[in-house]
Formats: sequence, structure tokens, C-alpha cells
Amino acid sequence: MAGVSTGLEPYFSFSYFRSGRLGKFIEVNADIVQEYLDKHPEQDPENLPEWFVSAMDLAPEEHADTQCVIQRWVDSSISKTVNAPKGYTVDQVESVYRRLYNGGAKGGTVYVDGSRDTQVLTLKAEKNAFGEQTELFEDEKPKVVLMDTIQELDKTNVTIGSEVGDTCPVCREGSIEDIGGCNTCTSCGAQLKCGL
Repeated sequence: MAGVSTGLEPYFSFSYFRSGRLGKFIEVNADIVQEYLDKHPEQDPENLPEWFVSAMDLAPEEHADTQCVIQRWVDSSISKTVNAPKGYTVDQVESVYRRLYNGGAKGGTVYVDGSRDTQVLTLKAEKNAFGEQTELFEDEKPKVVLMDTIQELDKTNVTIGSEVGDTCPVCREGSIEDIGGCNTCTSCGAQLKCGL
């Protein structure tokens, strides 16, 4: 009825930029807004009615609550992203995941705006900083610590790997045991191989 997909995602924004494969940004404007403005020419495009709500207008908790309400009538999990603003802390993200769990969601995704080097969707056409980030690492000298560690391990009876009885390749402290069908480190809890 409203021209939306079968998913649960609201419009990211009614006007946004999509990053292409070459790092160029393409402006995208939602057709639903233009259709509304065509029928209501007196309406100010900068002050749309309150029922025009985009993903960026909702608080993360509102995203989670929406998913939980719909989840009651859906047998499988729902693909839905909880959009969080820049600066959202780890504790706040944890709180959203707990809210999803306590609300009965069978899954959930939280995306914090600006948490990646580049984003597919943005509110502003910003230049991807890929070239700048590459330059940051050009002066960095290769690390030889790992090589020294490997050479030292060759002189011992320690086997680093993902099989039961091996030493964990992640923390190098715990041993690998079969816990719940997965080869798991007893120290850091890394699940390295699952037979489920």
C-alpha cells in the first residue's frame, strides 16, 4: 500500500546518498515524498507531516521495540537493522541487544553510524577516505613478533591449532576442548571449529 518492501526496514532517510563501487555518491530521493508533494503542492518539502518517519528519526530503542512487536506474529527471525547515532557506546549497544532479547526477537543487528571507514548509505556525500587510510600504513614497519613466536614454538612440543588438545591460536594460553559440539578455547572462549 505504501510502496515499501516486504521487510521491516523504514526508509533510511527520504533523501540520502548511496556510495557506488567507485566511491562516487549518488543522491537518492524517496518516491513516496514526491508523490505526496504532487498531491499536496501547498506542503513545505522541508516540513513534512509527522507520519513521514525515517530510520534516522527513530531512537535505537524504538527500532528494537518495533521489531519485537512484529516478531510476535512471525515464526522466523526478522531481518531488521537498529540504526544508532554516531558515538553510541558499547554499553548502549549491549542495552539494545538485551532489549531485543527480552522483547522476544529471534535476532538483531545494531549499526552505529560512522563505525566503519566507509558506508553505503549516508546523509551527506562524503568522500571515501580509502586512499588516506592506505597512506597511514605505508610508514608502518613490518612486525616480526609473530615470526619470533612461531620460531620459538617450533622448539617446543606445543601445537597451535583448532583441534581438540591444541593450544588456542587466538590467546595462545588455553587449550582446545569440545564444548557443546564446538572446538572451543578454555581460556578466551574462542569457537574455532563447530560440528553442528
